[in-house]
Amino acid sequence: MSMQPPPDGYGAPPPPWPTDPPPRQPKWPWLMGGALLVAVGAAVAALILTLTRSSDPEPGDAGASASVPTVTVSLSPSASAAPQPQTNPPAAPSSFPTNGTLKVGVDIEPGEYAIRPTNALGGYWERLSCLTGDFACVTANSIVQGNSYVTVLPSDAALRIEDLELTATGAPAPAPAPPVRPTSPAPAFGNTDGQGFVGAPGARCNHTNPAVAIGQTSESLVVVCETGTGRFYYKGVRTDDGSAIEIDDPVPSGDGFTVTNAGVQYSISPRSLVISEGSTILAEEPMLQYWSR
Repeated sequence: MSMQPPPDGYGAPPPPWPTDPPPRQPKWPWLMGGALLVAVGAAVAALILTLTRSSDPEPGDAGASASVPTVTVSLSPSASAAPQPQTNPPAAPSSFPTNGTLKVGVDIEPGEYAIRPTNALGGYWERLSCLTGDFACVTANSIVQGNSYVTVLPSDAALRIEDLELTATGAPAPAPAPPVRPTSPAPAFGNTDGQGFVGAPGARCNHTNPAVAIGQTSESLVVVCETGTGRFYYKGVRTDDGSAIEIDDPVPSGDGFTVTNAGVQYSISPRSLVISEGSTILAEEPMLQYWSR
């Protein structure tokens, strides 16, 4: 306990003796905290600056300086419209009449033609070797019930059609075959040679085609001919009125040939000429003379 001095005679007590000062608090924790905050702030600022610089293109960097190309697609009205269904163009109409006589080299050219009947009952065609109107001018004919073909030869004078639509297929007519000598001698009966009956166009091969079979009955003269392409055709004529017929593609049958035209079948053999329709025999003519190659 400190001692109080006596009064200084002025009636006022002397000032008190100073007491011990309070202990001083250390300042290093505050300094350390401030330094730490400054360091963190500097680190954040440095990080932001680094990220900002890394996002900027470097000078001279072609990849960074090149702009990304933009593609603009422009649709025309035709492209943007919905696709239209494809339709086949209509078939070109035939340039040939469906009825009449077509002169070869003028109205029609030699070659192969597709034929289609325009009448529900069918159509008809005949190839003509002359234009006199005689029946002997008919070198081939056929009644057509469905789609078929006909070949116009360069030697034909004309093609007559009834109720038929013709369309050229582009296949050329067969070239005339060179003369071919039969492998067997010509028949030694009647007025015949290697092509059939001389003076009877209805029973004689066309052009230079050779005969492969020739027959004579009391009523008919018949011949089967071979073309230069190895196909056969049949020709026959009635001796009483000169009616003639020519049919394509007879086929060998036994020791003779068989050919069909509009449901009527003609069969020739060394024994007879038989004409039938279905199971009905229309005519059977014994063969008087017969020759085959």
